[in-house]
Amino acid sequence: MRKIEYIWKSLLNQALEKREFSFRQQDLAKQLGLSSSTVNLAMSPLRQMGAVRIGKRVSEIVDPEKILYHWANHHRLQPVNSVRVNLPILQIEGLLPDGSIPTAYTAVRERFGEPPADYDKVYVYHPHPQAIIDRFTAEITSGPPNLFILLPDPLLKSLSLSHLFVDLWNLPDWYAKDFVNFVKSKFNELLP
Repeated sequence: MRKIEYIWKSLLNQALEKREFSFRQQDLAKQLGLSSSTVNLAMSPLRQMGAVRIGKRVSEIVDPEKILYHWANHHRLQPVNSVRVNLPILQIEGLLPDGSIPTAYTAVRERFGEPPADYDKVYVYHPHPQAIIDRFTAEITSGPPNLFILLPDPLLKSLSLSHLFVDLWNLPDWYAKDFVNFVKSKFNELLP
């Protein structure tokens, strides 16, 4: 994930989870360990589209939904490894090693229960991708991948609803749209 995405993610988490809509750019830079020029760069398109209002001292999140779609359109899922595991999807999910942060379809099922559609792929963040490969070595076969391993960004401790949405937004599977719509409905419940 690019550094400017940390800023968009932080703004969304602040607005949706903490219900705080004012922020200071200097505080954001310090909190994320980024330069003020990087924060300013990330704010520029948000300001132009009316998603944030930048003040001299305090700025304001005006439209979290615009920030969400802007981030979703700039985010790229880049698996560092993908393999075919000859096990049922639920079994793959259950065997993921400690330190795994599931995203996409698995995260929706784990967070909300019954998923909006059937799925046949697992996407997971893990700081040590080889740990996942080692876990499934005996079951790896040839064929289209069904397990995709992503490196987490340094700040990822758990998956926020907005992060889940942008990950789903970037998947090409035909059933991804059902999941996107489902998560968007949950996102809408949090909007002011």
